[in-house]
Amino acid sequence: MIEIDGTRLRLADITTAAAGGTEVTLTPSAVERMAASQLSARATARARPVYGRSTGVGANRSVTLDPTDTDMHGLNLLRSHAVDAGRALDRETVRAMLVIRLSQLAAGASGINPAIAEALVEMLNRDALPEVREFGGIGTADLPALAGTALTLLGERPTMDGGIIPESLNGWATEDALPFISSSALTIAQAVLGHQKLAVLVENLTLVSALSFTAMSGNPEAFSPEVARASDSAAVGDMATTLHGLVAGTGVAARIQDPYCLRTLPQVLGAVTEELASLESLLNRLVVAGHENPMVFGSETDGTNGVAHHGLFQMTTLARRIDALHLALGTACATNLRRIDLLCDPAFTGLNRFLAADDSGQSGVMMLEYVAAAAAGLVRANAQPASLQTVVLSLGAEEDASFASLAASRLHSTVQALATMTAVELVCSARALRMQGRQPSDFTHPLLRRALETGFMLPAASQDRDLRPDVDAALKLVRLPALGRHR
Repeated sequence: MIEIDGTRLRLADITTAAAGGTEVTLTPSAVERMAASQLSARATARARPVYGRSTGVGANRSVTLDPTDTDMHGLNLLRSHAVDAGRALDRETVRAMLVIRLSQLAAGASGINPAIAEALVEMLNRDALPEVREFGGIGTADLPALAGTALTLLGERPTMDGGIIPESLNGWATEDALPFISSSALTIAQAVLGHQKLAVLVENLTLVSALSFTAMSGNPEAFSPEVARASDSAAVGDMATTLHGLVAGTGVAARIQDPYCLRTLPQVLGAVTEELASLESLLNRLVVAGHENPMVFGSETDGTNGVAHHGLFQMTTLARRIDALHLALGTACATNLRRIDLLCDPAFTGLNRFLAADDSGQSGVMMLEYVAAAAAGLVRANAQPASLQTVVLSLGAEEDASFASLAASRLHSTVQALATMTAVELVCSARALRMQGRQPSDFTHPLLRRALETGFMLPAASQDRDLRPDVDAALKLVRLPALGRHR
């Protein structure tokens, strides 16, 4: 059971709930906070105009709503904003979106009826999910995704499985319509899921890189404590220390200076871990942030109630953080590909070219370079900054957009591509170390021993054969924490 209290929500809990099979619940304090926010919003709306409650939205913000129309405008808003297009998103992403929206509502800044949040809890726990499609958001709130969710809660739209939610909500007050959809929960969900998967992959990429380093008898001086202390960022220094510990005692260095793909591992991987940490810090704030526009604050009981119309829904910081992570990953691709290339070179491994069984012209792992290069091309394409895009919409009332939604949606394909590159390098490094006669017991560091043991689970035959099963098996391994250390 995962408790949603509106003050803290671990990213790991979001991924657990997104995977399915784990129920969520709202804490009593969260329900009380939402109820107080609802009273405060109503009191403010009696005293002054409030966007979306007493006015239209977007370019219609100058239109005053009929105060006697308490339901129809809200329904019209949901119906008109529910349009999306493209492929349907997977259950994992939709569940993560709903969990995050619950957490944001529980923060108590929306003024929404707590009964709607309770209905979201039921939707999640019944796994009666809305169908959400990929095109609709532009990084200024995921209006179509959440409006479609509202229609599913009302029974006007079928669930992802084609059913209708039993005991659907009876009506939707105008005062609750905009507060419900005024969120970037889908974009944040995609960012959270991508971040969590990338964090595991980068940990494994570090281990696989250390295996490649060992197979090519790299010089650990590049990771020495002196180098770590002189590093230009704490993340680079930490990565140098990590790599120094991993490769300690693995053999005699073959060269005074290694190629960049080995020597600059602290900078390349450190940059990625630095951006992952920055994105994690931001996401930890966003999953409990009440960014609804307008934001409700204060209390009716002491007369401090009020609202603030704002632009926090513009996810510019999130777009830039994801762009920065993509740039770091795109840079890392060059050294990843070069390590795979050098593992095929007898001058660096002392083995046959392409790690073939003999030197009679067999191709060995030659084609794996092509597979990795194709995956690298996708990561680099995704590294084109989404945050540089802009658009003018709604009769000029909205003259910019962050396109954080685009940046976050790219993370899914980046995860797949990076996993493929890491898997290919694992196949090659494990094969090289096996052919060199190395054993896990040769290694001092327990994580590197475990990584090689895991690598040796891959097929041992080195004669030319279909390598797709090897890559498929390696893909499963590199998606496990620390190459399966918790198996």
